[in-house]
Amino acid sequence: MAAEPNGSCGDEDAAVRQVLGEERFRLVQGAKLLVVGAGGIGCELLKNLVLAGFRDIEVVDLDTIDISNLNRQFLFRRAHVDRSKAEVAAEAVRQFRPSARVVSHHGNVKDPQFGVEFVSRFDVVVNALDNLDARRHVNRLCLAAEKPLLEAGSTGHLGQVTVIKKGETECFECQAKPTQKVYPYCTIRSTPEKPIHCLVWAKNLYDLCFGPEDESNLLTDLAAEMKQFTSQEKVDGEEVGKKIYSHLFDADIRKQAALEDLWSEKRPPPDPLPFDEAVQRSSSSGAPPKGGAAVLDVQKVPSVAGDAQGFVAAVKAMYSDARRGLIGQSVFSKDDSVSMDFVHCAANLRMSNYRIDRLSRWDAQSIAGAIIPAVASTNAIVAGLEVVQLIHVLESTAHKKELRDGRCRTVWVRYPEPSRKKILQPSTLQPPNKECFVCGSRTARVALKGLSDWKMCDFVKKCVQGSFGAVSPALYHNGVCIYNPEYPEANEEAEEEGMHPEWSFTEWGLASGALLSVEDEAQGFSCNLLVRDEPELSDAEFPAGFNVEAGADSLEKAGEDKRQAEAAAEEPPAKRAATEGPVVALDD
Repeated sequence: MAAEPNGSCGDEDAAVRQVLGEERFRLVQGAKLLVVGAGGIGCELLKNLVLAGFRDIEVVDLDTIDISNLNRQFLFRRAHVDRSKAEVAAEAVRQFRPSARVVSHHGNVKDPQFGVEFVSRFDVVVNALDNLDARRHVNRLCLAAEKPLLEAGSTGHLGQVTVIKKGETECFECQAKPTQKVYPYCTIRSTPEKPIHCLVWAKNLYDLCFGPEDESNLLTDLAAEMKQFTSQEKVDGEEVGKKIYSHLFDADIRKQAALEDLWSEKRPPPDPLPFDEAVQRSSSSGAPPKGGAAVLDVQKVPSVAGDAQGFVAAVKAMYSDARRGLIGQSVFSKDDSVSMDFVHCAANLRMSNYRIDRLSRWDAQSIAGAIIPAVASTNAIVAGLEVVQLIHVLESTAHKKELRDGRCRTVWVRYPEPSRKKILQPSTLQPPNKECFVCGSRTARVALKGLSDWKMCDFVKKCVQGSFGAVSPALYHNGVCIYNPEYPEANEEAEEEGMHPEWSFTEWGLASGALLSVEDEAQGFSCNLLVRDEPELSDAEFPAGFNVEAGADSLEKAGEDKRQAEAAAEEPPAKRAATEGPVVALDD
């Protein structure tokens, strides 16, 4: 048998060579891949890649292994809990194929070391991500580096795989994506009606009590009260927990109930819940959720007593020796048991105040973490499709063919319908959307409610970074820098450099119709923003105070073109999760 390209014995590759054929086998063996994500899809993907003969792989993931991952991320075992996902996954797949070079990077793909120069080292990038922000970032890196990107996602029984390449196909942002729902301040602060309102309140409370200072927090009016409970050098965590409880679920609720103009027969005032009274309300293990019997304890709705005691216990745990140092910089995570206990119990207690049906921890974690329960078989199908499309990409590149002229496809994974037994629906790759502000016209439009009310630093944080997904953007107007990411706050050094992040649009001399340039070196990305003043922008519809209008008409037309193409193929569109664009991956 002939020697392998790297001089190793080819016995382990004999079957792969026979299946792929000599040409494809050479392409596979010579490809240098970057895999981003080592979770539900990532574990399946890495296993598939090494078994398909790929020998040069690097994987990036920022997460550590949680016990909740073990039911579907099969490369991990209980002994691996709290270790890096990327590191353990790389170790595991090397056992499948010892000759493979699999390098792990424990870090955030948005970190500077994983920029355009890093991505340029690879032939293809393969995504296995679980959030829009990171996927947009990798999309922009690949466009800047002019490298093909395999983009995939799964949500329940639905999934999707597509191929992205600059100038040849739609990029990830050519089609509008669902954005995170923003709720009006008054609903969250004073008049919650649904469990999600109470969970948003509880997550803001966690950030207020244990996270860094943030003026945009919806509960900033409670900051002084929370500080007086936690400002002492030596505090008793249990005592602090009871004080916070009494203030939030008793005293503050009494104040809210006294605001008579908020309440009516249809919306009665909230009920205070003193701690001593709460702990008397049933100490049973809880009831099953609506719709059927609970299978696990986490699927049971706890008693009010359990929520009250759990809230105090979570605060006490935050002030334990192991976690006390994190106070002031802690960030909520659905996979952190203490922070999830705090948010779950706080939300349930607020639901009790407002007579809203309380949630099990299972449901609260799903909503708070924006999770649709993962289906391991869907992840496996999606990962397999990524490898198939990856081989097509390598062939097209080797033969210098455009991806849309080859065998590359977008493939949807759908739940089978009674009239059709197919679960896979392929469709042709679409050309770039000319109005896309990332890869097309590069101009987006933003309507702001009151230019004089918007500080430049707030605009950058909430709109340019929050909505447009920039990482480290600089803003220019007529060639003059009006925001430098090195000076995000007002101080003497910023003023010396002529930077005033606290100035409003009007203080910068900008009027409605101003055209700004955005330059983000971290992403190798640039675009234009056309900003207009819209004083009548609806608070109810746009509580954040702005509306992104990035080529809406063209996006709608592009979506219609895609639907017509699918109809012409005599296949019904796959069931999708709220968007004609790629499915949002909600597995981790």
